Amino acid sequence: MKVRIELEDETLRRRLEKIVQEAGFLINEAADLIVTDKTKNNEKQTVLIARSLPDEIPENVLDVIDPDLPDFLLRKSFEMIKTYLKFPRGILSYLEEEFEKAKRYDFPLSAIYLFFEDEKTAERVYESIQEILRSSDRIDFVRKNELMIVLPGTAKEGAERLLKRLKRKLLRLDWTKQTFFEYGIAQVEDWMETVDDLFASLEISMRRL
Repeated sequence: MKVRIELEDETLRRRLEKIVQEAGFLINEAADLIVTDKTKNNEKQTVLIARSLPDEIPENVLDVIDPDLPDFLLRKSFEMIKTYLKFPRGILSYLEEEFEKAKRYDFPLSAIYLFFEDEKTAERVYESIQEILRSSDRIDFVRKNELMIVLPGTAKEGAERLLKRLKRKLLRLDWTKQTFFEYGIAQVEDWMETVDDLFASLEISMRRL
């Protein structure tokens, strides 16, 4: 996926070029996405770089990103944007919708992120975990070796219990090799303003099993 960066600040432009390439984008004039600090209407989808939200945000702006964020959060933001562009109605869009509901109606919401060393392990876990989820829960691939579980109406303690059940189930499976995966758990909290805050909390909570 291609991106064009239009920034007057040369130092910031070079920094973002490095970050977006680490997130899997290619720098190219014929871009699918434009990264800019100008609130102008572009024909292409845009990421606006700004330290505060402008009064009016054009419809084609996918996200407003603060350049003062640390590099790992900027990279995660662009990774999520890349995933959204590829799968606009996927699990991340669903999580964003549920996040808005949780904040609006003060409902609990938790998410579990799973990262595997290879695609086959992720596929096997995806098939195995279906039977321990409720009908209101949703699991899907973020990437070929990454899964996200969205748990509406579930506090973090409930997500932790589900993860323990998942661990026990995985231990009972017949593996041809020793399997490791990383996981993170987070819930919607009062201080969170956008779903990006939930993603950041997931990132900080990552552990290896």
